[in-house]
Amino acid sequence: MSSPDLLKSWFKFFVILGLTTWSLRLLSDALMVPEALWPRAWWWGLRFDLAVAALLAGLTVLGLWLVGRSPLPVPRRGWLVPAGLVLLGAHLGDWLYWHETGRHIGYEAAELFNSLDSLFNMLLDHWPWMIGLLIATVLAFTVRWVEVETRGHWLQQDLSLLGVILVSVLFVRSNASGIPQGPHDAMRMNDASEATAALNGAYAALHGLQNGHDGLHHYPLDWLSPEAAEKAVASLYSTPPRMSENQAGPMPVNVIVVLLESWSTHHMQALEDGTPVTPNFDALASRAFSDREMIASGMRTTEGMFAIFCSYQNPLGQTLARQPQALFDYDCLPRRLADAGWSTAYYQGTHENTSGVGAYAQSLGFELSEGKQAISERKYPENNWGVYDHDLYQHVLRALPDMPEPLLIGINTNTTHDIRLHDDFSPLVKPDSRLNRERNTLHLADHELGEFVNALENHEWQHPWMLVLVADHTARVRGSAVQRFQVPFAIYAPDLVEPGNPEHISHHRDVAPTVAEILKLSLPYAMGHSLLNDAAPQIAEYYHGGTLGWFVGNDKLVEIPLADPEQARCHNWRRNPALDKGSTCFNTMQREIRQAYGLTRAAQERLFANEVLALVPGSQSANSISSAR
Repeated sequence: MSSPDLLKSWFKFFVILGLTTWSLRLLSDALMVPEALWPRAWWWGLRFDLAVAALLAGLTVLGLWLVGRSPLPVPRRGWLVPAGLVLLGAHLGDWLYWHETGRHIGYEAAELFNSLDSLFNMLLDHWPWMIGLLIATVLAFTVRWVEVETRGHWLQQDLSLLGVILVSVLFVRSNASGIPQGPHDAMRMNDASEATAALNGAYAALHGLQNGHDGLHHYPLDWLSPEAAEKAVASLYSTPPRMSENQAGPMPVNVIVVLLESWSTHHMQALEDGTPVTPNFDALASRAFSDREMIASGMRTTEGMFAIFCSYQNPLGQTLARQPQALFDYDCLPRRLADAGWSTAYYQGTHENTSGVGAYAQSLGFELSEGKQAISERKYPENNWGVYDHDLYQHVLRALPDMPEPLLIGINTNTTHDIRLHDDFSPLVKPDSRLNRERNTLHLADHELGEFVNALENHEWQHPWMLVLVADHTARVRGSAVQRFQVPFAIYAPDLVEPGNPEHISHHRDVAPTVAEILKLSLPYAMGHSLLNDAAPQIAEYYHGGTLGWFVGNDKLVEIPLADPEQARCHNWRRNPALDKGSTCFNTMQREIRQAYGLTRAAQERLFANEVLALVPGSQSANSISSAR
């Protein structure tokens, strides 16, 4: 009787898988963040490379042991094929996600299974050479790697398996202490780009799959005490928000909020010869209250939805969608308006359940939620993710006559979810680069938006109407963190709002309070402020790879490593949008750093404790919503 040599096999598997995942990480980093790869991130990331290699090697040996204990013969080839497919598949999924958002997939790995068809189509369309890499990996891993002894001893095999388990667990945990490592450990690099380069994409994906839908991570923020954090919050909200609620209830105004999928200020810049990429948005913005420097709250649609509609900080680098925390008590604009008698509906060009957007929209207060499967009348074939915006807008326009006014409609567009034009639209520029393909797709989406605005202006409304345009997040931006988080915003309401621009840097969280002020509706628990209130404080930040970017005044940015805020660096982001000439500034910006860190700590703790309605000082005395639910 023959049996496998488990320890020798594990060591071989570990070395091969380790070299493979290490090489894939370095390849991805060289393409995505080459400036941050050498030398610190290269060495730091080895702990994640070894962890994922040890995990997959250990699971493979476990299968080898099971076969060895059975009467079946032990094959000497092909044992690494399943682990290799998992490893490469996780890297490819992370690569696609990273290319879109600029961060690792982490806890959202389970969501890949809801969009496998779209992701595979994008892979074939844009990166077909990766299919060859997949095939080559399978062929390479069919080589003979398993050593087989002529005699088997059960006790020896079991002890050998125990040794494999112990060494695998040690590498996966990265230490012998009681605290295992996780993707959040990359934050300790104190640099967002280096943290991104260090974290192994397959490790992040597998860690996310292990945690499933209960994978939200509450980052420990203990640089400030709870009392110091509360003091920082009080200093930021020393001026109570304006409460201009109409005694007779909010004004009956129809509100259409269009979440411009993946639109970025960076890609909206005019061509070299001055030709505008988004002429329709530009023309509308000149007649609206608008801003091209609004800071997005995250990199996913559901992150944008939470900040835009509920005016609160997302869990850092994560979304509440499909998480238990999504059921907590939030003061969201759709719920407020639905309770006041508004008809509410949410439409999206992708599948209703893509990333859980449809169900999440309903949890925020939208009564109806529809995706591409509900759009039966179409002029164009789908792109890789769903219907083009023309067909989506037409579906909404057909639904308008059947919705009682006043109404609130949310629309999540889809044309810019991909970079493919339909046959009826001529490209703006020659599609000879990815940037130009981005421009062409954005130009098409802008054309479709212009048609929709014209239709709204010609619609017979019973009540006044307003159109809110705001990108939910950016995608595929090759630039600094500021450029990755800058999105367009406009409120077009000719009879209600004068054209103009905000006096300070705006944030996603400011959208709902601004709309609420126009409607004379109180949102006392909002973290954001109405942009129509010039006296309101500026509170704008982004989170990226363990670093908090905090805007001070009109041109200063403080990048605060949450693991060590005293290493903060300051930039003049207008003079240097690349953010490559920062300087240490803890001593000169200590007050602002404490405010940013304190607000984030307090907001995160209340978010996970279901106490978000108590964050803003004085809000407890306002009209409570919790008793009505």
